[in-house]
Amino acid sequence: MRITTYRVPSGPAGTARTVGHIRSLILRGGKDMTVRRQAVRLLKARGVRPKDYLGEIAALFAWVRRTVRYTRDPYRVELLHSARRMLQLRAGDCDDMTILLGALLQSVGHQVRIVLVGPDPARPGLFTHVYPEAEYRGRWIALDATMPHPMGWAPDSPVKKVVPLRTRKGCAMDDATEAEGTIGRLPPGPAAELVAAVRRDGLPARDPRVRAVWSGLRSQGLLDSDPWVRQVLRRIWGTGLPQGHRPRTAARLAAALRYGETPAAVSPGYSTVWGPAVVGPRYYYGYRPRPYRYPAPPRPLRYR
Repeated sequence: MRITTYRVPSGPAGTARTVGHIRSLILRGGKDMTVRRQAVRLLKARGVRPKDYLGEIAALFAWVRRTVRYTRDPYRVELLHSARRMLQLRAGDCDDMTILLGALLQSVGHQVRIVLVGPDPARPGLFTHVYPEAEYRGRWIALDATMPHPMGWAPDSPVKKVVPLRTRKGCAMDDATEAEGTIGRLPPGPAAELVAAVRRDGLPARDPRVRAVWSGLRSQGLLDSDPWVRQVLRRIWGTGLPQGHRPRTAARLAAALRYGETPAAVSPGYSTVWGPAVVGPRYYYGYRPRPYRYPAPPRPLRYR
């Protein structure tokens, strides 16, 4: 059993981070043969006929609602279980039921999306509940397994946001796309430029944007919270990155950098990792402001 811990900020940044993990767990669970085996076993046990796609949705929804016990997360901890773990534990809150039901549906070919709802129209960024929806013949069906209501019922909430799992092209929607659209955009600066370069343009070895982002994350103590980001930055710093299409890598990197929308000062030339540096009366957007020299790269950045 593997347990990964992260520091989740409060507010919209924390919501974006959590939703990104939920999406990732659903997509990963949908490709898990253990999850698919369980879904097929349930459909056979319920006597669902082949190609009865609405019957498949109803059967899986009924099983999750009936079998999984609604159980809150540990105190002051946002806990997310994988679909395989939920099949063993069979207990969790709305996040976990969304992951399990979404993965079961995806594993047998159904398109799924996530719906976030909130109670206060004056605070459109506040969400208190999540549930999945499944597509059937061009219509999206709400599947809130935490409530004793039939398939198709949805909470009457004044705030609602839909987060798709996949783009129109059929590729997994990445967090960089979310950062540009559904969840929000990274402010101009080396972090946004680094994500864009990773996603498509490539990077040379020892690029100063990598150093600036590393320094900013280290100054906030965020490097240890996500070992994957640390490893990627080390690799890019040491060997560079050729041009190519990397939506998923850019996705995770963008989600991690969403942590620091208001970070502390990091290095001469950038007052924040996520925006332009204020140096006297001028704003420097370039990678290497002339009045300053970049410090020596941190030791952990050396490529191994």
